[in-house]
Amino acid sequence: MRTLIQIDIDKNPYQIIEIIKRRALYPLSRDCLEKAISFMTSSSLLIACTGFFQTYGGYILLGAAPNYYICFSVFLMTFSVYSLNKLTDIKEDSINRPERIAFLRGREKHILIISIIALFLSALLAFSIEVHALLPLTIPFIANCIYSSQIYPGLPRLKDIPFVKNIVVGISWALVCTLMPATTLDDFPLLTVAGVAYFMLIKDFINSTLCDLKDVRGDMQSGVRTIPVVLGPRRTRRMLLALNSTLLPLLFLVKAKTLMMMALLISIEYLFIITLSEGSHPAILEFFVDGEWLITCMLLIGLGVI
Repeated sequence: MRTLIQIDIDKNPYQIIEIIKRRALYPLSRDCLEKAISFMTSSSLLIACTGFFQTYGGYILLGAAPNYYICFSVFLMTFSVYSLNKLTDIKEDSINRPERIAFLRGREKHILIISIIALFLSALLAFSIEVHALLPLTIPFIANCIYSSQIYPGLPRLKDIPFVKNIVVGISWALVCTLMPATTLDDFPLLTVAGVAYFMLIKDFINSTLCDLKDVRGDMQSGVRTIPVVLGPRRTRRMLLALNSTLLPLLFLVKAKTLMMMALLISIEYLFIITLSEGSHPAILEFFVDGEWLITCMLLIGLGVI
């Protein structure tokens, strides 16, 4: 009260408003935003939205009108797989993402049940639209089971082998978000599908490596050998910049809205590689990296491009 009286005496009304915003509203808004982002990333809702919008983007890059049911089917599958994966990665996340562990604690059974229901609904929805869409839809679930499990005693899990995890993640995302749209089209050029799949493979490989970059300290402590742990942050960035540059020739093969989407995504990737680091806020980094397709599609939709 003493502070408010002093402000009322010494400051004009405009200054008082600015002081209230700076001392009360801005910190409150920032806190609410951080909690919302943390909830989206910890609950797998953000990565599920990425599944929806990357599939949506797959349709655009293939030059076709998006099928929203197929996109939502991928949303459900992604939510299921990543929620289950969070349950198996509790040990690693206890160091890298303590807020994720806080979210999961006491909810393990509920998350397991919801994930199974989402998996069933995803398959049912895809089957109702196109029977052949079921095959690519199962890829992330099968890949997650293979690379998260110890296939033979004494051998490391695939996810613990540098490069293998990122390659598996990249291939899974690329195949699902390219083949799911392709199976619903009457006709599509094979080379176009291959080009879009390569584009998505490189981008998803880079994004999964950027997520490893933010976890490099925790991974080193827990003995997890990721690409940034093996190569170091600086060499990892150089490799990612080189990989992203391999996408530039594709810009000469496309036009119109496909060109705008590819150019924007490549530019954003350069920005992420250069600016994001192991010191970045984990939830903020994950929001922008995992939400890249969501942000890009929403921006292009808002501009009336797609």
